[in-house]
Amino acid sequence: MHGRKKISPLVMVFLVIILILMLIPFLWLMLSSFRPNADLFNEPFGIPRNLSFDNFKEVMESHPMLLYFWNSVLVAGLATIISITAATLAAYAMQHRFMSRKLLAIVFSMCLFIPTNAFMVPYYVIINKMGLYDNILGIALVYAGVNLPMSFMVIKGYMDTIPKELTESARIDGADCGQAFRKIILPISKPGIVTACVFLVINSWNELLFANLLNQSDSSRTVQVAIRSFLTTFEANYAHAFAAMVISILPTIIIYVLLTDRIIDGMTAGAVKG
Repeated sequence: MHGRKKISPLVMVFLVIILILMLIPFLWLMLSSFRPNADLFNEPFGIPRNLSFDNFKEVMESHPMLLYFWNSVLVAGLATIISITAATLAAYAMQHRFMSRKLLAIVFSMCLFIPTNAFMVPYYVIINKMGLYDNILGIALVYAGVNLPMSFMVIKGYMDTIPKELTESARIDGADCGQAFRKIILPISKPGIVTACVFLVINSWNELLFANLLNQSDSSRTVQVAIRSFLTTFEANYAHAFAAMVISILPTIIIYVLLTDRIIDGMTAGAVKG
């Protein structure tokens, strides 16, 4: 057995610096969520004197946060199912040889570099024409489309590491393309699919631009849009906004912590198997 590679002191120092730079804003946010709004205005970076859960209590009582959470769960869940289903089928199709295979791969790769803001007007018009404005399904469809190239590339990258001999032997045994996909490719590709699912759920949960663009009522308002309502032109309740932010980011942190091993397996599969 090979021993673990030692990390050089320079790399360790660099990692520690990055960790500190990432933790400082998060810890400041956590502390600020327990402070009164007046203290944040007077001494935003001062030492906290009065800490309490009043902000969290008032946030839950003043707004239907449970409804917003449920909307975010529905949007993230629907977007993930739609995008992952399409990406998985497309990635499997790219394992076969056909005329426009390379062209399609290039198009999907180029889609990763198109700025999300470029889709604002087209998506707004399309969702309106479909009658899905201010609708959970409309927002989910937009998220699925925006995240489809990323999902496709992650899943395709994992499927490319699967030996071709497995599908060839399945065909020799009489399995068609659908059976080979369901019984061989899909089970083996689970780590890559889970990785894409995690990124898609986190992206959908944290997205604000399209959620704000395609929403106008509580019936489809997500938790990220709700946080924005605490910071208006005429009133800025930073204490409540910070408390709502802490509440909103906890699910994504929990998901990432629980599935860290799966994510690493999915992202490093090509290096291990290739």
